[in-house]
Amino acid sequence: MLYALFVMVRKKIYKESAFVKGVRIILIIVLLPFVLFYIIKQFFVGKRKKRETAEKIKIYNISQINSLSGEEFEEYLKLLFEQMGYTVSLTKKSKDFGVDLILTKNKKQTIVQAKCYSHTVGVSAVQEIISARAHYKIKQAMVVSNQNFSKEAEVLARENSVLLAGKTELEGLISKYPVYFETKRNSFVATTTAAINEFEKKYPYSI
Repeated sequence: MLYALFVMVRKKIYKESAFVKGVRIILIIVLLPFVLFYIIKQFFVGKRKKRETAEKIKIYNISQINSLSGEEFEEYLKLLFEQMGYTVSLTKKSKDFGVDLILTKNKKQTIVQAKCYSHTVGVSAVQEIISARAHYKIKQAMVVSNQNFSKEAEVLARENSVLLAGKTELEGLISKYPVYFETKRNSFVATTTAAINEFEKKYPYSI
């Protein structure tokens, strides 16, 4: 009796298993093209995201600034100051009299000398910007660098009302006013805070 019941249950399970197996096969046949399409799509989407991420490098520390050339540093500062609300113009590379940028805000102008160095900025940088004030007829002057200034440079700047923005000040500005470097265009791009947040939300692994 028990043996007969066992045989009946076994046959029932076998029939159900065969049915389920058949349904599975049908579902696989029907759904396989969609699954393959999704996998392929995700593969190419992932590659595109990684490519877009690689094309935008966020400037987020002083070490990246240290690797810039003098001209790149000037371009970087231009976008940095523009995000701070200034209208900025770069001077000509020759006969600039030691001035690299001219800032304008609230009808007031400031001449800026940019020094991307691998060592402490000496007194000569301050002397150059002091001399340039007479030529440009602009009183407000500033020297910006990725490095610190020597004591002599600080004293001369203080005595002649020249603003100095060194490594510490620049590190603060980097975090507050982000700028991206686009490798594809080989140029810097100023980005609004909203756009940066959106970018980092979309590509969290890029930063």
